[in-house]
Amino acid sequence: MSAAPSIADRLLYAYEQWHETRGQSADLFLDLLADDVRLRSVLNPPELHPLADARVGIDRARDYLTSLTVTMEMIDSPTHQLIVDGDTIVWVGSCRWRDRRTGREIATPKVDIWHFQGGKCVSLMEMYDTLGFARLSGLVGGTGRAAPDQVGHADQLTPHPLVPM
Repeated sequence: MSAAPSIADRLLYAYEQWHETRGQSADLFLDLLADDVRLRSVLNPPELHPLADARVGIDRARDYLTSLTVTMEMIDSPTHQLIVDGDTIVWVGSCRWRDRRTGREIATPKVDIWHFQGGKCVSLMEMYDTLGFARLSGLVGGTGRAAPDQVGHADQLTPHPLVPM
């Protein structure tokens, strides 16, 4: 009889599937969440963009994960490292998304900090390049190098050393 997979193993599998399915496997993440989970992002303030809202509850988490793939197309989201410290698991990776409306892309390092209690995630904080996201969303202007109509296109992004382009 084999032991049930650990929370870390389940989380790593969820990220692997998220990458492989290009964001179409949200249920694997949802299975790890407590009913009253709190999701936050470093994108702030909430009035800036709907993705900046803190979300409480599994239904709001589902809405968030679904909305990502409606407005954007995931290009990739590889895992670089998973760090486990008791009830805290930190996912270190990167992601690359394309805005479906504009065709603009963002490639960014990403860190997710998961806190678990009783085998379920009670809080999740995601960190990524918020300036790059703001450019992708058209919330702020250019990079200083590109013409305004080209800002955020993949050929205009400065590669980050941790993110494969």
